[in-house]
Amino acid sequence: MRDSEGFSIVEVIIAMFLLMVLALAVLPLIIGATNTSVVNRDLVAATTFANAQLAPIKASFPNDPSTPTSCATLRARAATDVLDTAGTGLQADLTIGTCPAAYPGIVLVTVAVEDSDAPGTALVRIPTRVSVSAP
Repeated sequence: MRDSEGFSIVEVIIAMFLLMVLALAVLPLIIGATNTSVVNRDLVAATTFANAQLAPIKASFPNDPSTPTSCATLRARAATDVLDTAGTGLQADLTIGTCPAAYPGIVLVTVAVEDSDAPGTALVRIPTRVSVSAP
């Protein structure tokens, strides 16, 4: 007799059902990982853009007492709504804190990056301190 050879249609249907249940269990994990990846990609782009806005300021205002720097020059660099030229839809807002009462002193500089499609919600906010030696 050769009735026991191969798979019956019932066994194939049961195997397909088990594979479907496993796929449905793994599907939410795949969707969650994809969403997290997209959010992380946006945060990396926003952080890179914010650091690019801070780099010229850090280069112009080194933490070196022998380099003359002024708070007025730093305040002149304040910029709002700087759009990313790479086409990411990100915009940066550079905020310069108040000048110190005594010199040399430190001024707080903050870059907030937000998506131009959803203004008002900062994706990344990077603060740094800049040393100034004169008003």
